[in-house]
Amino acid sequence: MTLQYKQDNERFYVCNDNNQEIAEMTFTRIGQDKATINHTYTDPNYRGQGIADKLLELVVKVLMQEKREIIPLCSFAASKLAN
Repeated sequence: MTLQYKQDNERFYVCNDNNQEIAEMTFTRIGQDKATINHTYTDPNYRGQGIADKLLELVVKVLMQEKREIIPLCSFAASKLAN
């Protein structure tokens, strides 16, 4: 199985071999220097494989490159970024 990680304007998502979307993480840019991570979802059949961790890594990388303060509103991002 090959997973494809893709990016929209304020969303990263993952598709499987059948091009079905199986996970996503959304964020919102606020002004020039802040962003919230709003939502994380992984299809139950794909949980436990580190997909959401990889999405978080991609989102954080983009927002850090933009020099934004990250405000994690979703519980998954909040728990991971607190560590």
